Amino acid sequence: MISGLRKKFISIMMLSLLVVMIVLVGIINITYTARFISQSYETVDYVHENSSFFPMAMGPAPSEEDTGGPGAGASNGTSMGSIGPGQMQFPDGDSHLTEDTKFETSYFSVDLDSSDTITHIDHGQIATVSESEIETYVEEILSSEKTKGRIDYFLYKVYDEDDGTRTIVAVSCFQQFRQSRMLLMISILAAILYMAAVFLLVWFMSKRVTRPVEESIQKQRQFITDAGHELKTPITIISTNAEVLQMQGGSNQWLDSIKNQTKRLNTLVKSLLELSKLNEASVPTEISELNLSATVKEASESFLVPAESAGKSIELDISPDITINGSREELYRLVVILMDNALKYSDGREPIRLTLKKQHKISLSVFNTCEYVDPAKVDKLFERFYRADESRSRQTGGSGIGLAIAQAIVDHHKGQITASTEDGTSICFTAVF
Repeated sequence: MISGLRKKFISIMMLSLLVVMIVLVGIINITYTARFISQSYETVDYVHENSSFFPMAMGPAPSEEDTGGPGAGASNGTSMGSIGPGQMQFPDGDSHLTEDTKFETSYFSVDLDSSDTITHIDHGQIATVSESEIETYVEEILSSEKTKGRIDYFLYKVYDEDDGTRTIVAVSCFQQFRQSRMLLMISILAAILYMAAVFLLVWFMSKRVTRPVEESIQKQRQFITDAGHELKTPITIISTNAEVLQMQGGSNQWLDSIKNQTKRLNTLVKSLLELSKLNEASVPTEISELNLSATVKEASESFLVPAESAGKSIELDISPDITINGSREELYRLVVILMDNALKYSDGREPIRLTLKKQHKISLSVFNTCEYVDPAKVDKLFERFYRADESRSRQTGGSGIGLAIAQAIVDHHKGQITASTEDGTSICFTAVF
């Protein structure tokens, strides 16, 4: 139980941290990527506004011969002649553009006529692509029918000019994309290392966190064990005295009640001690490979005669030679508990059905019809002292602890037991190993 509590605590902590780290890494990388993309498009706009040229902080502005003649590459109507030596035309406000941006930026621009035929290619500011490659890019851009986007490691925009022509400007973002990938890898690696460090810390700290709970459970178990042993003596004395009085004075309803109640109390104490023993991890259990089919058959067949006497029937469907590593005593007890519970609460409308099958896992199920069971409360049936029908439990002698023992046995064998009802008038207990 404590081991499971520690694992659950660690799992919740690490899952919470994983969600936080995913969100944090995502925010960092998305913000960085969005920022450089926005800046790149700002650069594209700036190149277009300045007729595919960066004005230089020093030296003369480009001549008409450099730009391909009057109006070439400046179909947007912006003239470079107004930019004199030492003048810059950077956007107002918070812009990333500086006087050094010209030397840090690689780009190309393409002028298209009204029929989207290339009339001019300017790739003087980039050396990694040729005109033929640019033409291929232009074909892909035009076929995509997008006004902006990414092609290879370029970010581009398509501008519609006033005279019906179009201009494509593309800026190289090779370094930015590489840095983006590097940032992603570094942030993921940092998150993994951080989570590993936190996992080790939480693993060691979880012992301290669960120590008070462990001590409380140990004290509870010790109390149940001590109280159980202390109760055995007075129960035995009361039962013996009742038998002596019965032999001397004859039987009466008071003596019969005393004997029945002491018998019931003795069964309850034994069940509590058994449950405490099963929940005690330090108690060694004899585990060996055994024939589960034979064990289940032996335990279930012992109920055939009592069922017949009660006017009920039992159907057994046990696959042969199913083996399991476990405790024969505990698994035998599991079958007895489930069959005894089914026999007590079955209304006899249908046979009690026990099934043992193995496909991917071993499945043991016991089905019986009953008067009524609340589908919303079937999970509570495994709680200690929980009884769905108090009056019915008193008639059958149930203590409300048998199914808790069954669950402890299944947990001991690393399995899972569940209860289910389809219509509220039948119930099926299924243990999977």
